[in-house]
Amino acid sequence: MEPGSIEIFWSRATEFFSLQYDFALYALLAAVLVGVICGLVGTFMVLRGMSLVGDAAGHATLPGVAIAFLLTGTKSAPALLLGALISAVLGAMTITWISRGPRVRADAAIGIVLSTFFGLGIVLLSYIQTSPTGQQAGLSEYLFGNAAAVTPAQIGVVALAGALLVVLVGVFYRPLSLMVFDERFAQSLGLPTHWLELGLMSALAMAVVLSIQAVGVILVAAMLIIPPSAARFLSKKLSGVIMASVVMGGVSGALGAMFSYVYEGVATGPAMVLVAVFFFSLALVFGPVGGAVPRALRRRHARRSALLRGSR
Repeated sequence: MEPGSIEIFWSRATEFFSLQYDFALYALLAAVLVGVICGLVGTFMVLRGMSLVGDAAGHATLPGVAIAFLLTGTKSAPALLLGALISAVLGAMTITWISRGPRVRADAAIGIVLSTFFGLGIVLLSYIQTSPTGQQAGLSEYLFGNAAAVTPAQIGVVALAGALLVVLVGVFYRPLSLMVFDERFAQSLGLPTHWLELGLMSALAMAVVLSIQAVGVILVAAMLIIPPSAARFLSKKLSGVIMASVVMGGVSGALGAMFSYVYEGVATGPAMVLVAVFFFSLALVFGPVGGAVPRALRRRHARRSALLRGSR
C-alpha cells in the first residue's frame, strides 16, 4: 500500500482490529502478551539498574536457537525456545560469574557475554544458511520477530507463563520492591536477596524467551527497557510504574502488530519498538514526574513566587 494513503491505512487498520482473520487475532494476542510481560519484568530490571542484562540475555538466545535447529533439524518452536532458554540462562549466569571477579566490572561482563554469544549465533546462522536445509530454516524470524507466525498453542504457553509471572510478582512484591530500592536494608531485614535476584534473572530469561518469536532477538531488550523507562515519568510509586509500563507495553504490542499488518514487509518487533519510543518521547516531554514541560512550568512558577516575595 501507499504509505501516504490515509484512507487505505484506516481501512487496513480497521480490518486488522476487526479480527476477520485468525492470523491477525494470533498476532494481536501474541504482541499484547509479550508487551505486558516485558513491561512487568522490565520494570524491576530498570529500577534495579540491570537494563543491559536484558539486552545481553536477548542476544544470548541466538546461539541456543541455532544449536537447537542443528540438533533437531526442524524449526519446531518448543525445541528452538528450549534452546533459547538454556542459552539465555547460561548467558545470565556467565555475566554473574565474570562480574564477581575483582578485575571485571559488571558493564564489561555484559559487553563480553553479549558480543560473544551474539557472534557465535551469527556464525551458526551463517553455517545453517549454507547447509542443504538452510533455505527452509526460517530462523530470520527470530532476529526481528514475526507475531503472525505464532500458533495458538504458543500463545497459550505465553499466556500461562505470563499469568505465572504476575502471580509470582504479586506474592513477592514487597521483598522485590525492598531489594530494588535498597538492597542493604533488605539484607538487614533478613530477606534472601541472593535468591530474589536469582529469581529475577530467571524471570528475565523467561520473558526474553517468550518474546523472541514476536519481537526478535535483536530488539527484545528494547521492550524490556523502553516502557518501564517511560513509566517512571508518570508515577513515583512502584505500583504506578508497573501499571503504566504494562499498559504501554501492551498498547505498543497491539499497535506494532497493526502496523506490521498495514504495511507489508514491516516486521512486528521493530514496529512495536517504534511505538514504545513514541510513548517514551511523550512521557519525556509531558510526564508529570520529571517531564520537560512540567519541570519548566515548576521552575517558572518558583521564579515567579520568588519575585513576588521579593517585591513585598
